Amino acid sequence: MKKTVLALTLAAAGLVAVPAAFAQDQAPATSNAQQGWYVSADAGYANVSKGPYDDGKFAGGVKGGYRFAINPETSLGVEVGYQYLGRLSAQSQYADQIAGNSKSKLRGSTAGLDLRYSFNPNWYGELRGGLFYAQGEGITNGANPQFRQFDRTKYYAGAGVGYNLSQNWSVGLNYDYYAGSDNGEQRVELATSKYSLSAEYRF
Repeated sequence: MKKTVLALTLAAAGLVAVPAAFAQDQAPATSNAQQGWYVSADAGYANVSKGPYDDGKFAGGVKGGYRFAINPETSLGVEVGYQYLGRLSAQSQYADQIAGNSKSKLRGSTAGLDLRYSFNPNWYGELRGGLFYAQGEGITNGANPQFRQFDRTKYYAGAGVGYNLSQNWSVGLNYDYYAGSDNGEQRVELATSKYSLSAEYRF
């Protein structure tokens, strides 16, 4: 699965790099669009409300990539990252049927694209999405609950707004959805909504 994520990331980077190869190394001086390498970190609240789990906990992540200016207001970023999406306690009616541990856990790596639109030099909005290599564990959602671990390549998608503090630094407010679940009828379902604050540094 890790090789699949890496291959798709490289393919996405290649598709974006072809038109960018004919562009200037830097965005025009009159442009609000951003271009270049960046890293960011975020922290917030992740919530699951499905089957055995109806709870929320702390979540956080990091990511980095390269952003191409595709017109004076719009940039497209190719990025990879890692997300920790919390450890939740199961509802009592499910936990009582499991001997030992019943807490869920979800984390994993991401590879995707980020589309950013600059309204002016300070404010921007963005959409993002891609692959999520979900690594999780928890109680299955079914007639005979079991505790199970899984790893699956799923997807994530999100949106956000942000403010540029300077040419290099910005802060943002974000919502992201991570499709974290196993396959089959008796499966662990940890689809997660994450609300976070982020800080980004551009080189």
